[in-house]
Amino acid sequence: MSGAALKSRCIAVFDRFEEVWEFNDFWKRGNTFDACLNFVSALQQRWPNDDSVRAVAKKVDGMLVKNLQYFKTFDPGDMWADDFGWWGLMGLNARKHLLKSCNEALAAKYLELSKDLCWKQQKDHAYDASNSAKPVPHGCSNGDAKGRDKGVKNTVTNVLVFLLSVKIYRLLLSTHDADKDKYLDMAYRQWQWFDGWFRLPQYEYLKNTSSGGALVNERPTAFFDGSDYTSTTHPTWEKGWLWTGDQGMLLAALTEMSSIKDNLAAWITQNKIDPNFNADAFAASINKYISLIGRGISTTLFSEKDNIVREAPFKANMGPEFGNDYLPGRGIMLRYLGALDKKKTGIDFTKYIEATAEAIWMTRDVKENQVRAEFTSPENDTLFIDQFRRNWGMADEITKWQIENMNQQQKFAVCQSIGLDALGALVRAS
Repeated sequence: MSGAALKSRCIAVFDRFEEVWEFNDFWKRGNTFDACLNFVSALQQRWPNDDSVRAVAKKVDGMLVKNLQYFKTFDPGDMWADDFGWWGLMGLNARKHLLKSCNEALAAKYLELSKDLCWKQQKDHAYDASNSAKPVPHGCSNGDAKGRDKGVKNTVTNVLVFLLSVKIYRLLLSTHDADKDKYLDMAYRQWQWFDGWFRLPQYEYLKNTSSGGALVNERPTAFFDGSDYTSTTHPTWEKGWLWTGDQGMLLAALTEMSSIKDNLAAWITQNKIDPNFNADAFAASINKYISLIGRGISTTLFSEKDNIVREAPFKANMGPEFGNDYLPGRGIMLRYLGALDKKKTGIDFTKYIEATAEAIWMTRDVKENQVRAEFTSPENDTLFIDQFRRNWGMADEITKWQIENMNQQQKFAVCQSIGLDALGALVRAS
């Protein structure tokens, strides 16, 4: 495909997003707009002087004014911990976008949103500071700030805190902010939580695939007397359940953490945190996980038949109870895969990104350029379930998203964000 044709598709999908983006749902709105910002950033990098891209960026400036107003209408105590992770990540990308637009005042407000509202909310109300949890202490629970629901220490909450912490730290490194080390401290704590679980293979939180890779489960579980990881609710848990979005964010967090290994080593030495810390061993562990998860994604979440991404076929993901929440996962994963250095994972995801972006475009509602929840063929979907079960060991016979009761505008916006993520990843990869 020519660059002009790709750009034309991008503009068409954005124009439809502009018609549906302003819906009412806190976490979905934060995530879908993060998809938009990553997408626009890719366009600006590829076509910095193009008038149509400049027009898109200008529209996003106005959307960001409305989004900040929307955020302020909510009582933070009513929101789940992971909600703030989505908005925190979006806030960092909003700041980056607004600085390009020379709107420093609004950029500063979005940085404040990420640091002093979202990250602080997660630290104060989600993080388990005690040392008592077994078999792995600490971690973050996805409860509400008012304490009405303790929540569960699932992957999405913990990886959002991990990724947001390391991203804020890296940003503040460039500004020489004296307060930056508290974000490094939290990033390191989250690394220890994930690494602690990954070093306990008997619980299969990081579960090996038969293809030589690995993927992370929706949450860690350990069923023994005295365990603090036995919850099978919030939402209803199923053995082997995993979500595409978690895989992409974890790869991103590990990659970001790897990039600051020297800063981390200096901080650990200066504060006498761990006399046995070895930067080379730390880097080797991270690189091992990156390689395993990258291979797990490429062999288990992309079809061998058509190279298109699919959601892990579980009713927990695609069924009527929570399908509307897990719908954007494929896009979230592509968002981060498109920005990864293939040298880190050892895998070039370009052919998968190309196939997925093409499928999304060819199956859209042509009249409105609306992306659909499904963009694959039933025949290949059936083959994918067999492939997934062979690699992962379990799967449900589900190929369609059971989201008939989902709010229509939310569905349109979330599906459109998957298109933005796929096309943005293609722009970066091509």
